[in-house]
Amino acid sequence: MGSDMAALRRMERHLLGTAQEANYLVDLSNVVRDRALGGGAPRSLHRLRLVLRALCESTGDREVTVHAIADNSLLHPRHDGEFPDPAEGALLRAWRDRGLIAAIAKADPDLLDHAEEFGTRVISGDFFTGHRGEHPWIQGDREHFLKPERSGGGPVRLVLRDMRVFADREVSREGERDGLKARNLLDFKGRPRADVLGRSWRCPRPDCNPGPAIQRGKVVCRSHRTLLTDLGPRRRRIQLKILVDGTCHAWENLTEGAEGQDKEFVLGRNHLARIEERHLSDERRGRISRQHLLLVSSRGVLRVLDTSLVGSRVRTVRPGGEPTAWRPLPRRDAAAGVGSGQLPRAFGPDDEIELVPGVVLRRSGQRWPEERPEGVRARPPRRPRGGDELTRLG
Repeated sequence: MGSDMAALRRMERHLLGTAQEANYLVDLSNVVRDRALGGGAPRSLHRLRLVLRALCESTGDREVTVHAIADNSLLHPRHDGEFPDPAEGALLRAWRDRGLIAAIAKADPDLLDHAEEFGTRVISGDFFTGHRGEHPWIQGDREHFLKPERSGGGPVRLVLRDMRVFADREVSREGERDGLKARNLLDFKGRPRADVLGRSWRCPRPDCNPGPAIQRGKVVCRSHRTLLTDLGPRRRRIQLKILVDGTCHAWENLTEGAEGQDKEFVLGRNHLARIEERHLSDERRGRISRQHLLLVSSRGVLRVLDTSLVGSRVRTVRPGGEPTAWRPLPRRDAAAGVGSGQLPRAFGPDDEIELVPGVVLRRSGQRWPEERPEGVRARPPRRPRGGDELTRLG
């Protein structure tokens, strides 16, 4: 499929550089790369042309406008050879320079922010699974997303889609994958680079807890872009999410002990210390014990005992199914430790534990959790007797 540059330039009348006045939002990178819309090239602006034609026909508005947002990588000159005509890449950059389209490091967050703020429909084939933590309104939405579809060489149609409800762990895992992709930490098959993520790294900058990234084949600090020093194998971590009234406000990472050894952790009130009162009242916070749960980690398996003064309960929430009934957790005096008779309960990826009404603990779906530099994270308490803090500082 060759390019008709004059026809592509005629699309300009539909492009608006601001979201507020546009009739629709377009996930430009997703559309341009969607081979199902026609043509064998990895990228093609003709696909955008087909989408705009479908939009004009479905709305009956020949002057319908869109605000199109692309990832910066779509416009980079090194990818011009992936278009049927390299001039298409130059045209995209000209549109950006003239303010007709937006190009940023990652388009999805802006697309979803605009959709939420203005109620504008988004044209994309993406389910935006990894963004549902920040945008829970996507779960089950049937009004705001249109998918371009084409079959048998016929015209492109825009189909209103059911965004479905994804399990919390799927949202976490897809969000992690998006982050790894942005840091070049997926291999050519789209798998996480375990050879990098399974190692501990040190940044030469003081007080930096580095997240690795790949740049020109080297492992660098994602914040400072400095070369990192390999400190050896990294112990497995399990990430826990602390939700208040359905929204995650804190998280903790459990680092396993040496191979074959159980490791105990205590979670309690101090782990919620940095959750603001507007999200968690002092009255409800005070009902959580200082040593509320005892968790035991071994070889990726997590078990839990209730050591609180008020009692905790657990249920299982499987994707697409109804939650099971709440059941009390096995209880143990906090000072007794694990080895005094009562067996801890397995804490699986489909389980959620209610500390007090409305405050819930879940396992994250992330496979390679790290210390997160942004947002609120829970503050570790002092080391309790017979256990360890959940996450060490520094």
